[in-house]
Parts: sequence; structure tokens; C-alpha cells
Amino acid sequence: MDAEKIIDSLTSKFPEAISDTNIESERRISAYADADNIVDVCQYLKDELQFGHLSSETAVDLIQKNEIDVVYHIGSYDHPVVLTLKAKLPRDNPQIESVVPVYWNANWYERETYELFGVQYTNHPDLRNLVLPDELLGEWPLRKDYKGFPQNTAKNLV
Repeated sequence: MDAEKIIDSLTSKFPEAISDTNIESERRISAYADADNIVDVCQYLKDELQFGHLSSETAVDLIQKNEIDVVYHIGSYDHPVVLTLKAKLPRDNPQIESVVPVYWNANWYERETYELFGVQYTNHPDLRNLVLPDELLGEWPLRKDYKGFPQNTAKNLV
């Protein structure tokens, strides 16, 4: 399956939910999905377009736009195309449905994104801290306005 056919299939199936599609190369494509449709889009990607491997899931704090983008990198065992799928969330209440029912390994990715960016994953099977100590919970240290570390201290934590 080639990149153009994948984009065409996605936009045909979800005309209102898929936007800002881009074919970066014959092996790399990207798109935005409406947050309310993320599980349906991921299920379609897995079942119909052979995107069976969630390689990573994280977030990007777009403080200047007052939003957080959840970013999914999804690959395939059947074709060489990798999809970067993003969903825009409001920064003051970043909430999205968990994709754990579609990709089991999203469990830890979502837990990490929850504690580092504050993204709430509804219907997640075990949304709790993964790596942070309890005293840092709710601080969201990967947001751009995080004030927890004094200047130049973060580099000393490695």
C-alpha cells in the first residue's frame, strides 16, 4: 500500500475527522485526527490499512497556541509506510480517549504522557504515575511553563 492510497482511504472514511494530511515521502505520512474520533481512526488504521504497530505515543506542548498535541507514530509489519498521527487538545483540559483497546502497548506511553504533560486518557485501564515520585504528580514537568527546576538544574539530573 502506498502513501497516497493510505491518505485517500483515511480522508474518505473520516472526511470530517482527518485534516492537515501530508505525504512527506513515499514512506512517511502525517495527519491530524479529531480527538473525539481517535479510537475509531486507530482501529481503522489497524484493521483496514495494516498499521499494526504503535511505535510511540507522546505529546507536544504548543503553549503559544494554548494546546497540546498528542502524537502517535504508527507503523506496519505489512508495508513500509510510517504514519505520524496527531490530535489537538486544549491545554487547560487535555483529555482524549485511550487507544489501549486498539494498541495494547499504548498503556505505558499514555501513563508517561499523563504524568509528564497532564493529558487525561479516558477509559485507560490503569492511569497512574509511571516514573515520577508522588511529590511531582500534577506538576507536568515537560510542559513549557514548568517552574520546578531552577535554571540549569535539569542537566544535572542525568
